[in-house]
Amino acid sequence: MSNETGLSGFKLSHQGWLLMLFFVVVELSLVGAEGYLVLQAEKEAKRAEHVKEIIAKTNHLVQVCYDTGTSVMEYAKSKDETQAARYKQNRDETKEILAWLKEALKDDPENLAILNRVDANLQIGMTTMDKIKQAVDTQPLLVAVRYGFKEKNKLQPTFDALVRDLLSLVRAQRRIEEESPAAQRNQRESQKAILLAGLVLNVVLAFAGAGWFTRKLTSRLDVLVENAKRMKRGEELNTPLHGSDEIAALDSTFHEMAYTLRLKEQLLKDSEARVRAIIEKVPVGLVVFSEEGTIEFVNPTLAAMFREEPEDLVGRALSSLMSRSQTTSDSEFSAQLNEKAMERIFEVTCLRKNIGKSNDSRISESSDDSVGSEKFPVEFSMTVFETEDGAKRLGILLDVSERQEIQRMRQAFVSMVSHELRTPLTAVSGFISLLEMGAFGEVSKEATEQAGRAEANVARLIKLITDLLDLEKMDSGTLNVSKAKCKLRKILESTDEASRSFAESKGIKLEIESVHGNENAELYADADRIVQVLVNLISNAVKFSPPEGTVRVAHSLDDEFLEMRVTDQGRGVPAKYKEVIFERFQQVDVSDAKQKGGTGLGLAICKTIVEMHEGTISVDSEDGKGSTFWFRIKRKK
Repeated sequence: MSNETGLSGFKLSHQGWLLMLFFVVVELSLVGAEGYLVLQAEKEAKRAEHVKEIIAKTNHLVQVCYDTGTSVMEYAKSKDETQAARYKQNRDETKEILAWLKEALKDDPENLAILNRVDANLQIGMTTMDKIKQAVDTQPLLVAVRYGFKEKNKLQPTFDALVRDLLSLVRAQRRIEEESPAAQRNQRESQKAILLAGLVLNVVLAFAGAGWFTRKLTSRLDVLVENAKRMKRGEELNTPLHGSDEIAALDSTFHEMAYTLRLKEQLLKDSEARVRAIIEKVPVGLVVFSEEGTIEFVNPTLAAMFREEPEDLVGRALSSLMSRSQTTSDSEFSAQLNEKAMERIFEVTCLRKNIGKSNDSRISESSDDSVGSEKFPVEFSMTVFETEDGAKRLGILLDVSERQEIQRMRQAFVSMVSHELRTPLTAVSGFISLLEMGAFGEVSKEATEQAGRAEANVARLIKLITDLLDLEKMDSGTLNVSKAKCKLRKILESTDEASRSFAESKGIKLEIESVHGNENAELYADADRIVQVLVNLISNAVKFSPPEGTVRVAHSLDDEFLEMRVTDQGRGVPAKYKEVIFERFQQVDVSDAKQKGGTGLGLAICKTIVEMHEGTISVDSEDGKGSTFWFRIKRKK
């Protein structure tokens, strides 16, 4: 494509003004030429008028000259004063006409030379006639007449020369007068020619200018159109147009836009490739389906989960992948999924190709499902998103077969620990207690001390097993909280009974705030679990209190909440541990497990119990200045 410059360096508005300026200059030139011809015509007309006036003046001068000579001769004959006055008048008029002619012919050297000869001859003639008049006035009439005729005859050659010169001047002016109509006619023809040429030139220039401007404009616009087509086809754009006009600016902007679009298109492709890679590699099944439940897309993970090819699943009903009662229709099943799995996790049983008989008793075939299909548990959740084709649903499926198997094995292990370890340990603890009491005979002091230490270790193991059982119940969701109306006084009494002996054995003073006249204060809670929380908090406070320290248990009530606070005088909890200390197996000092006998599970269990009561639990502490563990729960349903 051509990259023309020139006027392209100007904006389109400026180019338009330049084109208009060109037309104005042409018009002004034509008007100037026409005006020049008009001026020439006016000048020629004035010249013709001037020539006529010169001819008239010259003829009049001839007549006045004759009349001057006649009047002086008549005066000589009759001494008539009328003729003398006439002579004087003609003489003065001759001077005036001569002066006028000199002024009129001052720019005509040739005729001015003739006029100068006329003037010289007139001076001679006037001098002679003045002498004749003087002779008449001073001499006798006869003498004067004879003198007059004598001088007249002598003056005749001069007069003839004067007349010839005047006639020559008249003939010269006649020639000019005869040439003037032809000159005026030529000027009129020239005016017509210029007018016609100007009209033709205007039309030609108008069409040529409009054609040039249009062609120039359309050729540059064609580049833009071609670039748009090239961009649509994904081809390389033409070289950017040069210039500073609006089209060049638009083309530059178009190139920048195309570059940005290609960059964003590449980024979009890269992003799409990354998303596709993520979708293909994500370890959960993804399915896009319509509101009617028709599958439109599945990722490879989901296809592998159901042991199918992705294209074989597209077009099928989502309900065909899930186990359901034969009496449940597709619409009813879709409604159940919308209700239970929308924006949350819902466990369903799915069906996939059975490639072999499984040893897992949970995977079986049933007459109400597709024959030859294998059941497996899936966590299913879904959400709605909008597309150009309307609302679609995205389903996320996670095969939890292995997780449930591990959970089942853990439950079996915990059950085994509960029955196979806790029961024997309880028996051992009872035997050691009997041994210390002397039920089997007197034992030495050293044996008694060893038995006490053994009993403490057994108690710690039993506590650990109990915590593990509670932890397993928390994970499996089977930790029960049986809420009912209960007395605050009973909770505090049970806590005191369960904690005081342990505190006294450690030399720690336990102070539990009484209800202060609120003996009938009630709350809606699981009293045993609240006691469990308080005992755990008191146990921790006792363990970390200094010798002869004090542990205080306080409470506060209002119409909505109960708040319990357990305060000790121990080393405190550093700020960085305040958030994590309620997590499993978290302790401020790793040596606490051996020295204090903690497991790192008690506070996690406390947190779960409090949260199951829709409450909160936390700690206020300064390092080295003791701690206050507190929790707040609702008093009513």
